[in-house]
Amino acid sequence: MTFHRTVALPYALVALIVAALLVLVAPAGQARVSAVGLLDYTKKNFKVGDWVRYRVDVSNDLGNEDMNYQEVRVVGEDTFRGEKCFWVETWYGPDSLKASYDLALVSYDVFKDPDSDLRYQLYVRMVLYGMDEEGIADLVELRPSTASKDPDLRPLRGQRDTLGVESVATAKGSIDGRLVQLQRKLRNPRQMADSTVNRITDMVRKTWVSRKIPVTSVVKEEEVNKRLIQSYAVGQPSTSAPENMIETLYRTATVVNWGTGARSELLENWRKHRGFMRPNSQGAGVGIEDPTDMPR
Repeated sequence: MTFHRTVALPYALVALIVAALLVLVAPAGQARVSAVGLLDYTKKNFKVGDWVRYRVDVSNDLGNEDMNYQEVRVVGEDTFRGEKCFWVETWYGPDSLKASYDLALVSYDVFKDPDSDLRYQLYVRMVLYGMDEEGIADLVELRPSTASKDPDLRPLRGQRDTLGVESVATAKGSIDGRLVQLQRKLRNPRQMADSTVNRITDMVRKTWVSRKIPVTSVVKEEEVNKRLIQSYAVGQPSTSAPENMIETLYRTATVVNWGTGARSELLENWRKHRGFMRPNSQGAGVGIEDPTDMPR
């Protein structure tokens, strides 16, 4: 896939993504994780080069456990189709050499949206599709679907409560963080031949927030995510059937370090070998007729 092809952003996908902050994914090399949803969109809390790293511990009620690190970096800026944007790189894995990497271009207009905590995905302009045969990042442009109305995602926000300020122990010492608790229960009913199967996610997330932490403002997160299933006959109310537990997932993400001066080999190699298409260029990219639209 070349960079000049575009992909309409399906709003159903957005609805599935909005719940993600720090995300449990498959081991490095099998999947990528994007931390675009983890940024603090209430007010810009970074400059280009800022980065933050977390230790992420995950487990379930079956006794399975895993530990990885996740680093979020703001690695550049570009003007794309007249919009000022910034690049977010994420790596996730046991260390930076064995990690999976992701890269995304986000419009600064996201900071103007009062519902950006839910709608941030609508401001992603480019995403990493994979690596091409030459080992260069293969970036795809995202455009909102013209067939759909702007979605109202506020019902997905759940119940949010601020519970005061607490001291959080980290690898860099204790940090005072404002504790915010989010409770959200999402149902995904599917109609079968003679019944309805309802898959349910019941999540409680505690987040300790401090502007001392660049990029994300997150000091620590603790999350308990229960996956349940419910089945009931066609024509029967959902209240007639019990919600049966499938699995409970536990996740804790704690900041371990942060700083500035981050760079991205993915972005630098792409700019060198692909980049935005110049007028009459045959390379991969987005055609730009006005030289004033060229990235800095």
